[in-house]
Amino acid sequence: MTTLSDVLTTSPATLANADQPIDVIVIGSGTAGVTSAIELAQQGHAVVILEAGPFVLPSHVGSTPFRSRADLVPQIQDLVRHRSIWTNPDADDPTPQSPRNNDAWSAVGGRTLFWGGCTPRFTQWDFDDWPISYEAFAPYYDRAENLMHVSGAGDLRPPFFRGDEQNQMLRRLQDAGIEAVHAPLGVDTQEAKNGYIPRGFDSSVARLTRSGLLTHQVQPGHIVLVSDTAVRQIEQDGTQVTGVIVQGRDDKRDTRLSARHYCLAGGAIQSTRLAVASGLQDLNPMVGRHIADHLFIQGLFKLKDPVGAPLYTFVPSTKDRRFNIQIQGPFDETWYSPYHATVWLDCNPDGLYLLAYCFGVGVATSGNALQLLDRAEDPHADLWQYKVHNDRTDKDRAILDEMAAFLPQVAAGMGAELVRSQVNHPGSALHEIGGLRMSAERDAGVTDSHGRFWSLPNLSVADSAAWPSQGGANSYLTITAWSLRHAEGVAARLSGAS
Repeated sequence: MTTLSDVLTTSPATLANADQPIDVIVIGSGTAGVTSAIELAQQGHAVVILEAGPFVLPSHVGSTPFRSRADLVPQIQDLVRHRSIWTNPDADDPTPQSPRNNDAWSAVGGRTLFWGGCTPRFTQWDFDDWPISYEAFAPYYDRAENLMHVSGAGDLRPPFFRGDEQNQMLRRLQDAGIEAVHAPLGVDTQEAKNGYIPRGFDSSVARLTRSGLLTHQVQPGHIVLVSDTAVRQIEQDGTQVTGVIVQGRDDKRDTRLSARHYCLAGGAIQSTRLAVASGLQDLNPMVGRHIADHLFIQGLFKLKDPVGAPLYTFVPSTKDRRFNIQIQGPFDETWYSPYHATVWLDCNPDGLYLLAYCFGVGVATSGNALQLLDRAEDPHADLWQYKVHNDRTDKDRAILDEMAAFLPQVAAGMGAELVRSQVNHPGSALHEIGGLRMSAERDAGVTDSHGRFWSLPNLSVADSAAWPSQGGANSYLTITAWSLRHAEGVAARLSGAS
């Protein structure tokens, strides 16, 4: 039986027998991998994307008929969801028997199939620890917002919720001294006209299939997608990567693939895990360290009276307040679940409850590190055989206290009360960074300002594993913008310009 996956993907064995050499192997098919792959293919390079997970959806779940099916969406996610471990070494059992307390996803498109939609930029001070300034990075933000059709980023794409009730709520908060704005969302709100139909939620799998670049044969200017194929090992000789060892889910044989360049794009944790599993910490002891995630407090506000319309407001971080708040609703009553990141699509105008997600900047200390657990016989199970140690610092705890104190102020500014709040454990925000941090100087980090490994110039990082610190905003837009800059660096290397 032929499936959609057969139409769009290729096997590792086909690649191993290809006559045409591969220019770039990209490991991971989320926004980092697909954005990089499309950029490089459009410049004439032969690109292969390796994805450990299956092909389950051709677009974001919020752009499908499943969007409001609370009974089906969890079942779809369970096809590709796995449990992982984040632990505080001071508070938790440091043995491999620690509880699996976090969610992670493995599929063509990765988390871009299920992400929540919020797409603010980092601010100028968020780049203080980066070897890149905001001013240098801003052109990539412009490109990413156009690529993703971010709502509110231009006159053609207005904010998602923009009625009188939304505007009135923004004025209430602003009158209370809280600078709230329309939530920037990765949802295309352009008016349908001249045969153009808005594309809904941004998703890397939709961008990839729309690109017209997918093919079954390795060839210049095209992309080959290989799903259900785990990368077991990055081989290197101390000066460059010489190949990767992969294994398909159905074909238990190892296959060796080689290319001119290799890109890690599995997300901060998976890119770091593969680097550690491949022994790259022997070349640089900083590999696997300086990991962080947003500090995450969720709250539930109760209004005195119904507002009568959907709301989605955003309170940006400031230089002195290093956290942001997303406020969605109204609902009859609900609570955060990674299964329902787009619950705001189905608000109840007569409800009285608003969800508040408060994300703060976590400190990426050297002690926040990834540790491998015993490897499994199945390389696909290896993807989850790790533990992230995350020890919250005094600064982390101070920001959490500020966040907890600010939530009731925001509720009061909206004419509501905070009826419930919760500090979530490390890793639960799903905005991970670090592990392969970049630096301006070779001895200060693992990668350079384009994500290329200092010690292995034909290996680079397309995702947030390269970030030395975390901005106050959700990371999706910045990952996409970063991957555009990353692809620019890879292209320069392939052309011999760098």
